[in-house]
Amino acid sequence: MKSHYLFRTIIASFIVLSCFFLCAGDAGAASAGTVRVALVRDCADFSFQVSGNYEIVDQATGRVLAVLKQGEKMQVGLKGKRISLSGSRSDYGTLKGPLLVREARSSASVINSSNRVMEQSIAALMAVNGDGRTISLGSSEAPTVRSSSKTVQLTGGSDGLNLVTLNSASAGKRYRGDMEFLLEDGGLTAVNVLNIEDYLRGVVPAEILSYWHPEALKAQAVAARNYVMERAATSRGSFDVYCDMTSQVYGGYDAESSSTSKAVEETRGIIMLSGNRVVSAFYHSSSGGCTENSEDVWNNAVSYIKGKSDPYDKNGDHYNWQVSYTTDQLIKKLASAGYKFKKITDIKELARTSSGQRVKKIEIKGEGTDGKPLTVVINNADNVRMALGLKSSLFQLTRQYDKQKNLTGVEITGSGSGHGLGMSQYGARGMAEEGYKYQDILKYYYSGIELAGDYGR
Repeated sequence: MKSHYLFRTIIASFIVLSCFFLCAGDAGAASAGTVRVALVRDCADFSFQVSGNYEIVDQATGRVLAVLKQGEKMQVGLKGKRISLSGSRSDYGTLKGPLLVREARSSASVINSSNRVMEQSIAALMAVNGDGRTISLGSSEAPTVRSSSKTVQLTGGSDGLNLVTLNSASAGKRYRGDMEFLLEDGGLTAVNVLNIEDYLRGVVPAEILSYWHPEALKAQAVAARNYVMERAATSRGSFDVYCDMTSQVYGGYDAESSSTSKAVEETRGIIMLSGNRVVSAFYHSSSGGCTENSEDVWNNAVSYIKGKSDPYDKNGDHYNWQVSYTTDQLIKKLASAGYKFKKITDIKELARTSSGQRVKKIEIKGEGTDGKPLTVVINNADNVRMALGLKSSLFQLTRQYDKQKNLTGVEITGSGSGHGLGMSQYGARGMAEEGYKYQDILKYYYSGIELAGDYGR
């Protein structure tokens, strides 16, 4: 009889006290899979708080350490080679980790056999029925409880929105989904684990202006979906993508806008395929008037990344820009890219891309830091762009000399912004404004691709 009494007490406490549930997302949202986004790396400590229903789990043991209260601030830090966790209610000591701040299916205030009110995740609660069988209350999508007078279905919160606010040295930002803290190379890394569609809500407005034409926003949503799906499928580390330009810029919940979220929703599950394989959807800001073959800019030839003229990319932001470097400035710029010169005596172009527009190879001569003659040849257009610190490799270079014909510097005039592969975002805007649909935009910039629904399944 004791177990039946405890069961009745738990059920009563569900009704009398408050019970909070996550609203389950629709089946389509879940089918996209998840992505792991590195937010902050090599950090000594974090603090965070939650909005909605969360619990924190020690993943080494699977043990739920705490059901988090709204706004409760928790501290995560380093202690030796372990992760420390503490909050206003308890110090949890040090743990091997990783620690996962996980969206809880539900949480509830319950009264135990000692008449003490405790907060519990419903996923961790078991009930005993009249036949003596135990069931997990967390195993039901919508648990119901029955009193002598009525049956009640336990429902979610007011909006079902769960957010984790991560506070680091730089700022506090809110994120959907889960948050994982793990040890990596002696420091702490924070990884946001969330549904791909929710991830895209925070990517599209960070990568393209939210007030642009809706068809351009939808083209960006599909390209970003392709990029992250390809990365999530091939990554082998503790995370799939970075949150910055190393991968795609991801601003979390606070970056979201209604127009870009609409673009994500209206293209839900739509991806580009080439030969039944997910396209690696490279994109850039402005083509400067033409795109390139992938092998000219990077190393490998990709069938769907082919150069073409881009008459749709017209803007006043990324055309006819100019940069001037003295030889001393050039030495510093090259040093930051790993090319160490003490003196530069010459720099010249050796080759251009197939379009004839971008510089594919340059040669730099001078004196190395050891005082010996040094010649460096830089291959591939994107390496040239990054070595010289330029917006684009679509440029013309003019050398400057003194009266003794010694090199004193260079003047560079160029157009475009980014690597020049795949879709130009300004070009997508131009096509959209001329009446093209997002499907047309994608098929123009990615050669021979097909669009498929349901994530290509």
